[in-house]
Amino acid sequence: MNDTFAAALLGVIQGLTEFLPVSSTAHLALTQYFFGLDPDRFGLTFDVALHMGTALAVLLYFFSTWVGLLRDLLARRWRMPGLVIAGTIPAAVVGVLLQSLVERELRGPLLMAAMLVVGSLIFIAAEAIARRTRTMESLGLADALFMGSAQAIALLPGISRSGITISAGLARGLERADATRFSFLLATPIILGAGAKTLLDLRKAESLFARPDLVAIGFVLSFATGLATVAFLMRFLRTHSLIWFVPYRLILATLVAIAVALGTP
Repeated sequence: MNDTFAAALLGVIQGLTEFLPVSSTAHLALTQYFFGLDPDRFGLTFDVALHMGTALAVLLYFFSTWVGLLRDLLARRWRMPGLVIAGTIPAAVVGVLLQSLVERELRGPLLMAAMLVVGSLIFIAAEAIARRTRTMESLGLADALFMGSAQAIALLPGISRSGITISAGLARGLERADATRFSFLLATPIILGAGAKTLLDLRKAESLFARPDLVAIGFVLSFATGLATVAFLMRFLRTHSLIWFVPYRLILATLVAIAVALGTP
């Protein structure tokens, strides 16, 4: 596959799947695996550039919310900024402790297929027990930590960061739109932190900028596609459940298992 086309394809895939509850990590890894893309050009470091594009998209979409959080901090109104900070702690700690292990050992296609199934079951269970009677104004520390702990589980490729945190919010009785909104607020610092960590690693940073043209293509397309996708999902989940995404996840898991059984690639 042509490198330019590969960068564009991965950018679009990242933008679509980072916010839809289908697991962007699994989609990127499976695309790289089945198309045999060069890991030096399109591996984990390139993934970070794509994630930074979608991080910028969610920052822009929720710009007024982030400005409000900053004003709250400056005015010493700690409630909502404190909840966002508390909710990011579990995933940050797990990421620091286990990210390298996951990258080395837990990116096989069959494991991702299994996690696509597991995540689907979580969505179904969350929607089944959801009361959807609470708004973000009622969020407390226990809710933030519960959703943050769910986000930590999304370190496993195939689970879906957005899907599992929205599910956790539903399990705590939140309205689906508010669970989605808080899910995206929790995701943003984690995505930005992962990007900053890579840029501070000089060896990875050199790899990232070895082909700035490819990085630029992936970044721009992940940003543009991500911005459209987050806007779509915020509207979609006001009136539709996470279960709409379950058939796709199960079909993808089945296709991956069949492809591995047939020895592809």
